[in-house]
Amino acid sequence: MAIRAQINLRLLIFTVAFTALFITLGFWQLDRAVEKTAQIAQHARLLNQPIEKLEAVPDEQRLDGRLVQLVGAIELDNIFLLDNVVLDGRVGFEVVHPMQLDKGGLVLVNRGFVAAGASRVVLPSVPALGNRGVTSGRIYRSDWMNSDQALAYDGWPRVVPTQDPEVLSGVLARQLLPFVVRVEASDPNGLPRNWVTSVMLPAKHQGYAVQWFIMALVLVSMFLYFTFGRQTQGASS
Repeated sequence: MAIRAQINLRLLIFTVAFTALFITLGFWQLDRAVEKTAQIAQHARLLNQPIEKLEAVPDEQRLDGRLVQLVGAIELDNIFLLDNVVLDGRVGFEVVHPMQLDKGGLVLVNRGFVAAGASRVVLPSVPALGNRGVTSGRIYRSDWMNSDQALAYDGWPRVVPTQDPEVLSGVLARQLLPFVVRVEASDPNGLPRNWVTSVMLPAKHQGYAVQWFIMALVLVSMFLYFTFGRQTQGASS
């Protein structure tokens, strides 16, 4: 006897929509795994490259992780305190200075962590610079978390939710280079930090991709069961 499936239109739309979503998310996670693999390989390669002055590095080679030397003047009046940073269980900020380069250009230098005061009202004292005219660090590019958050503070030092150069260019009314230089720990201007190459390893993205694909498979299987399986059971009983 032929089995006629009674397809529930709402269930069909739900299954198609969410199966497509899960598959899309799975492939997105695989793409992210490829990106993270390339990023980690790039960092490993750049670790062995000698330091160069920033102006000697062409724009296309100013890659995330490149070790550069900055020559100019770190600004003492306009200091940003990147908010909501935790180091070794202590809450605080990262200290970010604009630096005017001798060869032209304005760049942000992130020195590292300073602990918060007893309350939000009391800002921490910014440690003195070891060398205002020369500093070294690694180029840092990011998706710039919290770029869309409101700038709720004024005055200097200024607490900010992001170190996005585009956002902070607006605060300074001067154009910043599109990256931050994270000062080396061994540099006289360096402060404590815990900066990692990648928050999530490629294998974790791959694991998430498998989960999304399994969810898509389960959803399709459930649709087939409720559409055809019950009809078969009904016909055989």
